[in-house]
Amino acid sequence: MTKNPVHDIDTRYIRQIQQQQIALAVIEAERDAALRDRDQARARSDAMAKLIDALLGSLRPYGFNRKRFLSAIRKAAGTVPDQGPDALQHAVLFDGSNRILGARPLGRVRS
Repeated sequence: MTKNPVHDIDTRYIRQIQQQQIALAVIEAERDAALRDRDQARARSDAMAKLIDALLGSLRPYGFNRKRFLSAIRKAAGTVPDQGPDALQHAVLFDGSNRILGARPLGRVRS
């Protein structure tokens, strides 16, 4: 038992406030991570929509027009910002267009 009961009460409330501040910081970090994940998912979705639009726009009655597809992809990539969460669209457009065009991924050697 301490000599000063007021000091005990103050200490208890200070510890309670500290625990609440820690819990708030954890919740804010989780919220920021969820917002970041949401922005990345939205960027991927937008890039896939642009990729599909370019693919549909390059189809012709008897085949696939590569030049029209590449032009549409370049135009879509030109509208995407270079920084921020939307910059993820560049990687999605690059990978998707390589997959559609049948190009080999960089760094892999055919055996």
